[in-house]
Parts: sequence; C-alpha cells; structure tokens
Amino acid sequence: MSGRRYERVLVACLAVVPGPAGTVTFVRQRNGPFAGNWLLPGGGVEVGEQTRDAAVREVREETGCRMRDPLCFAVYDIIGSWPDGSPFQINMTCYLERGTHTLEAGFRGHNVDGLRQAVPEEMPLHSTDYRILSDAGVMAVPEQEIADRLHEDKLRMSTVVGRAVGSPR
Repeated sequence: MSGRRYERVLVACLAVVPGPAGTVTFVRQRNGPFAGNWLLPGGGVEVGEQTRDAAVREVREETGCRMRDPLCFAVYDIIGSWPDGSPFQINMTCYLERGTHTLEAGFRGHNVDGLRQAVPEEMPLHSTDYRILSDAGVMAVPEQEIADRLHEDKLRMSTVVGRAVGSPR
C-alpha cells in the first residue's frame, strides 16, 4: 500500500445515453470539481440505492431522459486528486442505455449548465470518458491514447468488471 489515505471511497454511476443519428448525451457540470466540463450524465449513489436505480435517477435529473433498458457494462476504480490537491477514489459503475433519446427542448437539469447530444469525437471529453465510451462500443479509441490522456490528468483508472457490448460505430 502506498500509504496514501482517502477520506472515503465515493460510489458513483453514469450512463451512456444514445441520441439521434449516432450522438451521445452530454451534460456540462455547473458546480463541483469538474464544473464547466462536458461529461456523461451521472453522479453519486445514495445509501440504500442500487447503482442501476441511481443511474436512472441521475440521468432523469440531469437530462430529462427516462432510461428504460440500461445495461451495466463496466465498473472502474478511478484514483486521482481534486483541483485542491486532496486525493480521491471513485468506484464508478457504468451503464449503456439500449434505446435512443431526444432531449426535451428547454429542459434544465440539476447541477447542469448545458445539455448536448453530439458525436463523441466532436466533444471536449474528460479523460475518463475516452475509456468509458470505448468500452461501451460507441467510440474507437486506441489504448495508448486512453493511457496518455489519463496520465496527463494524473489519473489511474482500472477496470474492475467489464464486458463487451458491441463494436464501435
């Protein structure tokens, strides 16, 4: 063990929500350590809540989309530091919605400054989203590029559980 102590391990979930014409749903976080960044919708799991239920809730709160058929495709451990330098560890469960959704005009999500459905390659992605979108089968990203982006952000991201869900478009 490295001797590094974490206040606690955060349990979180997110979802890859397909939109029309090969797009994916993204949210721009309003507050928190990733404020201003475009991310996949998701958030913390509440005590007593199953991760699937948390993903459905978070997607609804942030995007207005009502997921009907999410498939769990991976669980990751993500270790790094917040912008203030304090360490974090997140256990992230990821889901892929098997249907497509169109954003409701005028919907204002919780802790969200913007909503967008776009082709992932056209978005300024967070480094962890390269791994997640690649594993979800919606974006082809070379392994070395994923490793380089995570290294640039000083993040360690390991797959705890994963399964193939399809080939990239």
